[in-house]
Amino acid sequence: MVEVKTEAVGRLGRPRYLVLGMDPGIASCGFALLDINNHEILEMGVRLFDAPLHPKTKQSLAAIRRGFRSTRRNIDRTQDRLKHCFECFKKYGVVPDDADKEYLHTVKGDKQPLKLRVDGLNRMLTNREWAMALYSLCKRRGYIPHGEGAQDKSSDDGKVLAAISANEKEIAAGKFRTAGEWLASRPTSRNRGGNYEMCVKHEQLIEETRILFEAQRSFGSKVASEDFEREYIDICNWERPRDDFDRRTYGLVGSCVYFPQEKRAARCTLTSELVSAYGALGNITIVLGDGGVRRLTAAERDECIRILFTADPNAKTRVVKFGALRKKLDLSSRDYFKGVPADDEKTREVFKPSGWRALYSTLRESNPQLLARLRDDIDLADAVMEAAAYASSASSLENCLSQLPLSDDEKQALCALPYSSKVLNGYGSRSKKALDLLLACLKEPEVLNLTDAEAACGLDALRLGGPQLERSEKLIPYEAWVSAAGRTNNNPVVIRAMSQMRKVVNAICGKWGVPNEIHVELDRELRLPKRAKEEIAKANKKNEKERERIAVQAADILSCSPDEVSGKQIEKYRLWEEQENSDLYTGERIHVQRLLSDDTYTQIDHILPFSRTGENSRNNKVLVLSESNQQKREQTPYEWMNSGQPGAPSWDEFKLRVQANQHLKHRKKEFLLEQDLESKEVEFLQRNVTDTAYMSREVCAYLSDCLLFPDDGMKVHVVPTTGRATAWLRRRWGLNFGATGEKDRSDDRHHATDACVIAACSRGLVIKTAKVMKGTHWSITRNMTSEERRDARMEALRESMPWESFADDVRARRDFVVPTRYVPRKGSGELFEQTVYSYVGRNEKGQDLGRKKGVDKDKVMGNAVVSDDGKSVIKVSEMLCLRLWHDPEIKKKGKVVGGWYADPVYKSDIPALKDGTYVPRIAKAHCGRSAWAPVPERLLLQRPVELYLGDVVRVKEMVGCLSGFDMGGVAWKFVDPMTRESISAPTIGSLTGKDAPKVVRGGIVG
Repeated sequence: MVEVKTEAVGRLGRPRYLVLGMDPGIASCGFALLDINNHEILEMGVRLFDAPLHPKTKQSLAAIRRGFRSTRRNIDRTQDRLKHCFECFKKYGVVPDDADKEYLHTVKGDKQPLKLRVDGLNRMLTNREWAMALYSLCKRRGYIPHGEGAQDKSSDDGKVLAAISANEKEIAAGKFRTAGEWLASRPTSRNRGGNYEMCVKHEQLIEETRILFEAQRSFGSKVASEDFEREYIDICNWERPRDDFDRRTYGLVGSCVYFPQEKRAARCTLTSELVSAYGALGNITIVLGDGGVRRLTAAERDECIRILFTADPNAKTRVVKFGALRKKLDLSSRDYFKGVPADDEKTREVFKPSGWRALYSTLRESNPQLLARLRDDIDLADAVMEAAAYASSASSLENCLSQLPLSDDEKQALCALPYSSKVLNGYGSRSKKALDLLLACLKEPEVLNLTDAEAACGLDALRLGGPQLERSEKLIPYEAWVSAAGRTNNNPVVIRAMSQMRKVVNAICGKWGVPNEIHVELDRELRLPKRAKEEIAKANKKNEKERERIAVQAADILSCSPDEVSGKQIEKYRLWEEQENSDLYTGERIHVQRLLSDDTYTQIDHILPFSRTGENSRNNKVLVLSESNQQKREQTPYEWMNSGQPGAPSWDEFKLRVQANQHLKHRKKEFLLEQDLESKEVEFLQRNVTDTAYMSREVCAYLSDCLLFPDDGMKVHVVPTTGRATAWLRRRWGLNFGATGEKDRSDDRHHATDACVIAACSRGLVIKTAKVMKGTHWSITRNMTSEERRDARMEALRESMPWESFADDVRARRDFVVPTRYVPRKGSGELFEQTVYSYVGRNEKGQDLGRKKGVDKDKVMGNAVVSDDGKSVIKVSEMLCLRLWHDPEIKKKGKVVGGWYADPVYKSDIPALKDGTYVPRIAKAHCGRSAWAPVPERLLLQRPVELYLGDVVRVKEMVGCLSGFDMGGVAWKFVDPMTRESISAPTIGSLTGKDAPKVVRGGIVG
């Protein structure tokens, strides 16, 4: 029995029964501790922290940093390659020995390098012209494939590959001798603004190089030798070896959940996909018209496996869709697949063996015998796919394949695998050893699902009896639990949220002991009542008939069979009808014949950008002309139409069109007329992206494994609740606090309120809530009057709260909740801004001046760093902390009263802080930082007051959250901790020695 840290009994004299409610999210953690027996709310609060997302784009900060690192690496490698190229020029006498890179810069009267590449085909170039042409080829060496394989045409890689394919055909059709000659014939030779029309392959440029060298030799050039050609091409072809990178990456692969000493297998291996396919087929549930259910038989399952994993190069089909499975099983119209909407049956596959399909596509024509051999020899097939998953370069793949029993021809055929594509990347949770055991059992006719297979081969005992952690009253660090439990998680969103959640739990356990129960809200939906399911089934049948009607009409227009009408054409036609035959954005008429016959004529657009909301429902889709979609880009209709962009439609006219359309659903109209998406993006992402749901599941496992719960006879101490249940209870108990009865998300305290409801939502109450929802569902109450409906709901909710005054207690306690914010005290993130300016010098105030390329006006740089060569200057990133040095000798009005000096420390100062070279300086208004006087040495013996961005600070009578520092005016900035609105604060210069700023630590977490 765990010893309770405080009184064992509560205010009602009963033994305490503590329930902790947790509302974890990607940027917050609401918590509430209830004593159910004594009807008390012991703790209630919110822990806030910054989500690792860009504040404007909502893109992952980790992804942004990876992009910047990749750009820096590419720039460094390009410069290194050009350096070797220039040395090669000197070696073969193309440029003078004392020349530098400026020797190749174009000046007035010079031809552009691209033009010189064309001239080089027709005449002998001068040495400088020859160097300029080759330098240009080496600098931009074209697209180099790295095993990406086929790409989504809408992605950047897909657009690049599509452009290259089109350009190859155009070059061949136009009979251009080289890619450079084709580029020179175009109006522009550079890609700009996401346009990839000018892309060419690296191979094409290498071929152009060979042609140019051959041409120059034929003209008698003495600086176009074959040795020079070979060395130059080697420089252009050079790529960094990837062997060390592959080894390090594979070292991060986790251990098997069953056998900790075994590495996890790649998801694309044949064994892994077979096991997953058996599992997916075993989970298919067919609901029969008479109410019964059935699963696939062993024979039906094996037939699906045979089709999915066929090695026959002439196979008519390699896909099993639910629609085809329905026909195969001869199901009636009353039968349906559980969890599969009727309108998805024709397009949804029962399982997609992506790895096997990649292998099949690679070998079907080049080596069908090897394909058949790999299908029969599963171990060899697994080894091949492990090599593809491991390798990140062609040479690495070749090295891996060289260790397998394969002929040279077979290895060459397998080198065409798309080793860098997503379908061949990633690892599962089971090792090859565990997968072999499972597959052997799944092939037995009596074993029909993974659960049975796991039990049959004894793996369930290994999993349940796996590594057990020593439980205690404190949570160990999340990363330590991940490692000890044999898991892997490098998601920065989860890691940050888990770290903050751990602080909350440990603070509560330290004060009150480990609770009897912990409730965590999971992002799952309650099961609908049977009547609602029947309504959905009717809607599905109606929808299927609608699709059939559209297919017939479209087929009549196209003069084809209804079976030949694609799902995309049906979807476009449906939206076309819904939108009254026009583009909703512009009002232009959409012609149905061209709509169905020309796929480029129209596009289906996300009204609210998917990248910003994750919203992919039909309510967020409209049919628009392709030009409209391209102009709108990642904006809402409101943002686009009020941007001032030339050609943007009128917002007022658009609004009238939407409001007048009687076919649009109410939710879709809300999306179309949304005017403030920016304030709702985080809400959309939290609802639609999987991070929160995944983290909630992780919380349950983390808490269960690590905490030593009281020995009260309960088998389960961590209870996952459902979002729909808590939302329903919160609304009915009047705990939303919004003006219209909705949750007030502008107030961070709603997380604490949610946590109270989550804690109150016991397992019994969840069941009761489900019954309440069943009895008050719209399908039952839609024919009632409003009074009857209200009475039915009140009757259903009677005695559902944990205690009679629970809702009133939550309202009273909420008034005293002050959200606490995690303030990072270690500098992380970018040290400098991205734009580099040319350095001009300093003005009379000692401020650095910079100038942007193409701009004649100088810019005061403020806090900036000048390069060592004095040619460039770059602004530093945000402040790390504000140091305040106390000087007791400062006089004011002739009296020694003491005062404070401000010393802002920025992230760019971190290297100097670490090596001890940082010089504290006294900030001076309207003066460059380099001109600030250093802090007197006599003051350096004391410890300064350090205030970090986000700290809640008390200055005299003011309490505010430090939000920034103005270098120009030497003024700190504060916002209200609750409303986040700017507030006034005493100036630093007005403070005396007695007015020392103090950081306020509030709440149980601090």
